[in-house]
Amino acid sequence: MSTDQIVIYITGRGGDANKGLGAYLKTIDPHRIGLSVNSIFLSLPFEQQISTIHDLLHRFDSPNTSIIANSYGAYLLTSALIDQPSIASQVLLLSPALGLTLVEEEMFYSRPPNQRLWSEALEQGRIAKPKYLAVCSGELDAGSCNPIMVRKFSELIEADEVQLIPEQGHQLAPTVVQSVVGLFLKPSG
Repeated sequence: MSTDQIVIYITGRGGDANKGLGAYLKTIDPHRIGLSVNSIFLSLPFEQQISTIHDLLHRFDSPNTSIIANSYGAYLLTSALIDQPSIASQVLLLSPALGLTLVEEEMFYSRPPNQRLWSEALEQGRIAKPKYLAVCSGELDAGSCNPIMVRKFSELIEADEVQLIPEQGHQLAPTVVQSVVGLFLKPSG
């Protein structure tokens, strides 16, 4: 990783950018920027959450910026890209929350804010694709990141790379995440 490269990490719902993947990224880049989607952040109005991400993009977007967004953080990032110009950063979405989730076996239901607007924007091609977009999810994810949703999202947004990891659910194993992130951050050329 070059010294002028910037890494931004946006956690999933309830995440701490200094733990788990955030701690691992800190070993790779001690200066990485982390956004914790914790209870304090989630208490902000949705528009302010999106505004925070817009601010990050405005300040740090460049061809040397790599953004890793996990689960609900990926939903927030893609929401921030609605009706915006394309960004120069490369983006990795890990187990992205892709709208409405209904898992009957687990009696789980989740409807993220502005879900209908997000879905319409995706269908209409109004979510700006970053310079490079990779999507990685577990093949066994039964929620809003199930393989059908991942393929549809990736096709509509024209993702550059899509990985469906066998025998993995929504919570990807740390070794899988480290491998995927390591390849994503590896300098090209």
